[in-house]
Amino acid sequence: MTPPAWRDELAGRLDTVRVHSPPGTILGRLAGELVSMASSYLADGDFFLSENDPVNAIGAFSYAHGWLDAASVLGLVGCTPATARWLFLTLSIPEEKTPFLQEKVSRYGKILGSALENVSPAPEPHTFMEDAAGRFILAAIVLKRYGELFSSSGMSPNALGAYSYGHAWLDAGIRAGLIRVSGQGDLFAV
Repeated sequence: MTPPAWRDELAGRLDTVRVHSPPGTILGRLAGELVSMASSYLADGDFFLSENDPVNAIGAFSYAHGWLDAASVLGLVGCTPATARWLFLTLSIPEEKTPFLQEKVSRYGKILGSALENVSPAPEPHTFMEDAAGRFILAAIVLKRYGELFSSSGMSPNALGAYSYGHAWLDAGIRAGLIRVSGQGDLFAV
């Protein structure tokens, strides 16, 4: 399977997005922003594919999936569910791209690790929103572990996808006001 399979999955889901919150409301604006980020990274991935850069395309498509899934989990949007286990479908890239892929996997794994060290729930303790923040942070932790597992199993494209997808959950959580950045703000798309 090649990166366009992940792209087609994402594009199909974005085509079915329904925003649940009324336009102009705070939640409606947040929904629009999260979906806009997913759409922007779909476009970035398309650009990378057109430039024969499947490595950055994988990162962009996975990151976009994360923004879309975060919006869906918050109940801000509805869309066609992701194909079960899309992240686990084996991707292949041209062999000459392997060194760049390995460097990117290593770098993105470290970035996600640093990002996780620099976040905490923003809402008051024992509230529903604190639970939501915890869920977003947990998603990033789980995806970091999947990235490590993929990497150690020789599935580098999937590792990059997992790290990018996990980081999107943190960025979306920050954008939604669920997560507070307590350190390196330059690690996040805020």
